[in-house]
Amino acid sequence: MKNFIIALLMVSSLQSFSQGKIDEIKSLFAQRSQADKLNECIRIGEEELSREINREVAVYVARAYYFKGETEADKNAKLEIYLKGVSAGEKALSTVPSYNEAISKTKKEEEAIKSVAKEDIEAMYWIAANLARYAKFAPFGKKLSVKGRVRYLWDHVLAVDPDFNYGGVYRFFGGYFSLVPSITGEQDPTKSKEMFDKGVASAPHYLETKVLYAEAYCTHAKIKNRELFNKLLEEVLAEDISKYPDIFPENDSAQKKAKDLLAQANELFE
Repeated sequence: MKNFIIALLMVSSLQSFSQGKIDEIKSLFAQRSQADKLNECIRIGEEELSREINREVAVYVARAYYFKGETEADKNAKLEIYLKGVSAGEKALSTVPSYNEAISKTKKEEEAIKSVAKEDIEAMYWIAANLARYAKFAPFGKKLSVKGRVRYLWDHVLAVDPDFNYGGVYRFFGGYFSLVPSITGEQDPTKSKEMFDKGVASAPHYLETKVLYAEAYCTHAKIKNRELFNKLLEEVLAEDISKYPDIFPENDSAQKKAKDLLAQANELFE
């Protein structure tokens, strides 16, 4: 009996330690606007994942890499960061039983991903998000090499939970239909605008949607809509981002991007 009690105490201690680490990671992520806090969130998260795959930790790490990639200026470093985010997302996805069962049968991610239900969508969303950003900045050959995977991941998000992460799938497809190489035959500014409009309607106070709308659609060679470009970015800059503390870092970043884009307007609309 004594040994049994000791064993229970050890398990309880391990669980509280793990939860303590998760709470620390969450606290650091909440302070992600500060580079040192963001890097510490990633360091501790990766350390924990090296011991044991935990979905919550893996998701936070994938999100942290995504945010870090958004604030990284060096293109090569940015690509490496997004790939690390993809890897963390894959670890989160590996904890989804329905996906594991499907992949063991089909051996194909494209088919197995269809088994991921709405309640598990976060585990795959951050693969899609990081991979999409990687594709945006990667050289043409690498961009094409991941295009198929990017597309079927986002197709599933659209089918299962389009409002997830402030209408994230609408942001993706808005950018996708504007920025996908014309050689693919999928470039379609009309669809791009439709998706961006849905994204703004889904989460009007998530400002990155309007920034990407202005950057990808309004400056498109076939569109060149400077009036809408200015309207969207001025709305971004007029927003009181203190009202939305959960997404303050993202909105703060969006406002900085909006200022930069407006400063480049003459060049963008030559």
